[in-house]
Formats: sequence, C-alpha cells, structure tokens
Amino acid sequence: MRMKRKKKTGNDAVRRDVELLRSPRRQIGSLLLVPAACFAICCALSFPLLAKKKQPLTKTVQGEVLDAADKPIVGASVELTDETDGTSLGLYTEAGGLYKFTDLKPNHDYKVQAKYKGQASEVRHASSLDDRGIVVLNLTIPPPASP
Repeated sequence: MRMKRKKKTGNDAVRRDVELLRSPRRQIGSLLLVPAACFAICCALSFPLLAKKKQPLTKTVQGEVLDAADKPIVGASVELTDETDGTSLGLYTEAGGLYKFTDLKPNHDYKVQAKYKGQASEVRHASSLDDRGIVVLNLTIPPPASP
C-alpha cells in the first residue's frame, strides 16, 4: 500500500520559515551584525574629529612692553607691520604696559617692535603658520646705553 503524501499548506510553509529564522546559524549571523553596527556608528561619530581644524577668522597680537627690570612701560609706542602687504599700525601702551592689535588677517605674517625714549625692543614675529587666534608677544626695551 502506498502512502499518500500530504500537501503542504500555507501554514506549514510559514511554520518552516519561522523555524529557519530561529535556527542557530541565523542567530549567529544576527550577532555579527551588532559589532559591525557599533563600528559604523563609532566611525560616523569620530569623522568630525578627523576633519581639518578651521583657521580663525581674525588674529589678535597682544602683549606687554617691559623695561630691563620687568616693569611695565606706559606710553611706549608699538608698531605692527604686516609683512605680507607692507602696511603698518601703531599705538601707545596703556596701563600695565599693555598693547593689543585686533582684527588682523590670520593668513598674514606680522612683526612687532616697541620704542620708548630713543630705545627700541627686539623685533618679534607672528607667523601665519601659527593658527592661534590670539598671539602674545611681550617686548623688552633695554636701558639707555651709558656714554
């Protein structure tokens, strides 16, 4: 006697698919997706950190003018020269011997020198390669030479 095979109904097919989804191989595959997803999220979050640091819109050069005893000099003239285009700016030091040049172009090179009573400080430079927004350059004016 021959046995008749039962035809699979729609419910049997669905049941078979559910069993395949629950199989150990399928579970291992889904476990591998978790580390891959974590890696993708970490890469996406760290991308802005790898981007090139933007240069500031303007640069400030500031500092103090001091005498040989490290005391501030009020009223010393300070000249800032843009070495890229040759323009110059000047000002006098305020209380505490402080000076400040603001709104400078960050991609230009500058030199700064102070003068007081016929004596001049060393020339200091602010480079365009220095990407800080504020560059501090303290200047020292030596005492007058003895005759």
